[in-house]
Amino acid sequence: MSKFPKDCSARAVGAEARKLVHYRFSAERWEYREETGNDSGRDCIVELIENEQWGNKKIEGQIKGTRKPEKLAGREAYSFPLEVKTINYALGSPSPFVLFLVDVDQEIVYYLPLQDYFIAHPELFERLEENSHTVNVHIPLDNVVSDQDDDLRQIAKSVYIIDEPTGQLRKITSVSQ
Repeated sequence: MSKFPKDCSARAVGAEARKLVHYRFSAERWEYREETGNDSGRDCIVELIENEQWGNKKIEGQIKGTRKPEKLAGREAYSFPLEVKTINYALGSPSPFVLFLVDVDQEIVYYLPLQDYFIAHPELFERLEENSHTVNVHIPLDNVVSDQDDDLRQIAKSVYIIDEPTGQLRKITSVSQ
């Protein structure tokens, strides 16, 4: 009988994933902040720096690590089961909320802007109301965090609202600078 807590592979995968997300964002353009404390669904905030200025343009993120991402048959995308409570938390944010799926063995960080994904797939909103614990989301293989981060910079400039009285999620701005 062991007198000490046991380690598990999930802890190591999660730690490696968080490290890789931080490492993949260029410190010249992004400030990475890891969330600590109560796990409410957000693991990090990455803030964009442009022209050596802070413009309050940021991405909130959920980091999920894996050793074997599940590739969709016949598609250039990975499938990932994301908890409904995390999706609801993400969709309620006015700031862009991105799922970072990290292949820790290949050291590749994929991303999926969740609000944009649900706006493009409105049929998925019904799944959030069902008694499902998770919803599978599909992350395109070309959505990779790298130095070519024009898409992520544009995502950081987006703002989202829930339109009253319809309750529909809308992207209201995407400011170019």
